Amino acid sequence: MITQKIEFFIYSVLSGILLGLGWPTDGFPIYLFIAFIPLLYIENYLNHSLFCILLFSFITFLTWNAISTYWLSYAKRTNGTFAIEAYLIPVLFNSFFMSIIFSFYSWIKRYIKNKKIGYVFLVCLWISFEKMHLEWELSWPWLNLGNGFSNRTEWIQWYEYTGILGGSIWIWIVNIGLTESIIKYKNDKNILFFYKGIFFNTGIIFFMILISYFIYIKYEYKKNQYKRTANVLILQPNIDPYNQKYSISTNELISKLKKLINRKISKESMIIIAPETMFPEKIPIKNINQNKIISTFKNYLINKSPNTVFITGVELFTLYHKNKSKTSFPIISKDRKNIQWIDIFNSIIQIGTHNNIEFHHKSKLVPAVETFPYKKIFSPILGNILLNFGGTVMELGKENYPSVFQHPYLKIKIAPIICYESVFGEYVSNFFRKKNVELMVIITNDGWWDRSQGHKQHMYYARIRAIENRKYIARSANTGISCLIDEKGEIKSYIPYGKEGVLLDKIYLNHKKTFYIKNGDLISKVCLLTTVIILLYTVVINSSINYSIK
Repeated sequence: MITQKIEFFIYSVLSGILLGLGWPTDGFPIYLFIAFIPLLYIENYLNHSLFCILLFSFITFLTWNAISTYWLSYAKRTNGTFAIEAYLIPVLFNSFFMSIIFSFYSWIKRYIKNKKIGYVFLVCLWISFEKMHLEWELSWPWLNLGNGFSNRTEWIQWYEYTGILGGSIWIWIVNIGLTESIIKYKNDKNILFFYKGIFFNTGIIFFMILISYFIYIKYEYKKNQYKRTANVLILQPNIDPYNQKYSISTNELISKLKKLINRKISKESMIIIAPETMFPEKIPIKNINQNKIISTFKNYLINKSPNTVFITGVELFTLYHKNKSKTSFPIISKDRKNIQWIDIFNSIIQIGTHNNIEFHHKSKLVPAVETFPYKKIFSPILGNILLNFGGTVMELGKENYPSVFQHPYLKIKIAPIICYESVFGEYVSNFFRKKNVELMVIITNDGWWDRSQGHKQHMYYARIRAIENRKYIARSANTGISCLIDEKGEIKSYIPYGKEGVLLDKIYLNHKKTFYIKNGDLISKVCLLTTVIILLYTVVINSSINYSIK
């Protein structure tokens, strides 16, 4: 018995390692198609012991999370020390949630009495979990399985129909099929059936890749029909977000940005893009057009390129005389007689020469860094520990109704995406659904994790958004990687991490609305409905059995 448990422990670790080896950016995603086989094999022989399944699945998911998101350990507190909790909390929580989902599947499967229905329940339950991870306050969709192909975009051109959830289903179907082939061979030693199963499930992998290449070739032909273009100038100032950003004055930063822009700016109309939270100085929303920073860049554009707009990240704030929101906090005067309330936003603004300033506040806030998830529950237990790393110690306000920018001269509608928002597929597609948006701009600051995989994964996930929406992406990152991504998810040009520079390139515009733009995560709705039906079926069947016994 002890020997078997050691064997199963090795299998569970092996599953986690295979998932890690398949994960971007350096991983080879073919491993994802076999990664769950050891775990599914364990579940098949331990379905009588829910605790053991919970334990071994937790080991699998802990191993995977620890390997794939180890870069979180590079985050620092505001005092400069490494915030190990920034790594441990998401890894432990996410591993626990995943193991709960897998164990719940195993528990329900006992009562279904039909293995095929049980596997359908597993897939649908997992997809429902991934969708929940995109929507609830503890959202951490970083390891949603469909993201695992972001470094092989030539395999997933069909994401314009399914989004990343289609990739998650693909992985589970192949893993389940291969596992069943192995289990049946072990039981009946039928080598012909075993090879047939291997061939069939391998065929599923190559069939979907073949479809992807067909879409790719077909899209390349259609691309020639897009005649509208625009020039984008992407800035990468390469400023250390922990130290250098707060030691440089606002005037020095303005001067630095102007020098970068001067390298490539012309009288021709263009879109200039700078990174997230560019300035240490917070800007009031009230009378924003009269702000010194805004006026400086508006005057600069009037002299240099009057038909150009400048898009950059800033921190905006609003003052109230009363507490008007859940995220506002008090500012008490020195004599302690007057109190004002303030809301601070991580925002993106568009500065033009004639138009009023357009701005969008970040909607998808980073849990435990920019927002305190389920504060009423966790605050009495944890205090402010969750907000003491990542460069902020306060909750930020957020946008409930995301807005779209419009270039006043080129008449281009732009989807402004801030950092973490680029991981949320349906959220991004909402910008394109009703507004006829033609371009996606992503601003970010990926310098929190040094030269680890964090900034690379973040950039690679953006490639999926390009495929889902078939739109160009202009991405400006403070320390890297700033790049231009085309509609097929290919990186057309880039500035590497840790290098100051500018990128001037041409983008192609289109009003195409993909199936994904029109329908979003439709798969999640189907899966949730299927999950509920199977649960109701299980309850009814078992109630009938219990009634018959009585």
